[in-house]
Amino acid sequence: MSTVTEIEIALKELPLEEAQKLAQWLQKYLEQQAAVNTTRTTRASVRLPDYATRRRKILGDKVLPNMVMLGRERERW
Repeated sequence: MSTVTEIEIALKELPLEEAQKLAQWLQKYLEQQAAVNTTRTTRASVRLPDYATRRRKILGDKVLPNMVMLGRERERW
């Protein structure tokens, strides 16, 4: 069985008790997978670099001009 259609056909051929057991197992499995996925996403936090500290290490106390603002001052609106 490799397609959903084949699985549906096989499920229809099962006795009701077996289909119910399969449905219960599938429900538990899906709940477990959802729990695993939520714990993975909550634990995975990204630590961003501290750009301000890095800039201070490289440039010291120099203040660089904002090139975007200077460019906008020169443009005609």
